Amino acid sequence: MVAEEALEIGPNPGFCVVNDTFTAIQEGKASKTVENNFFLAVVPIVQHTSDLFVSQFPKANRDHDDRSPSNDELKRQLSQSGTAGWTFLDLLADFNLLIYLCQKLDMATDIPKICESIVNRNIPLEDGYKLIIASMAGLDGSY
Repeated sequence: MVAEEALEIGPNPGFCVVNDTFTAIQEGKASKTVENNFFLAVVPIVQHTSDLFVSQFPKANRDHDDRSPSNDELKRQLSQSGTAGWTFLDLLADFNLLIYLCQKLDMATDIPKICESIVNRNIPLEDGYKLIIASMAGLDGSY
């Protein structure tokens, strides 16, 4: 409707104005305005668990949370490697942790290789990346 210029921006931010050459029918009646919510479809959020990805790292956009992304949180998460069946790569498979690493590592070279190893577990993560990430977290020894 916008591509055909049937809808235009009106003075009220919650409504679109219908162009004079078009007619909008709402509830069986012609209307000169259409509420923006008319175009939204409400879908339920379904909770799920993933066998491939984890979600333990703090989220960057949560002001009400007492934890925020940091090297200490990186250490907290990655120190679980080798316990309870977690591997270093399992713990890297966290969307928010990867977002945090995007701020520290090169998006063009480092992050794609790390993500490739996460998605395809047949491709091992290079030891150099393990060393860099572990040193960022302040981890010593095995990882």
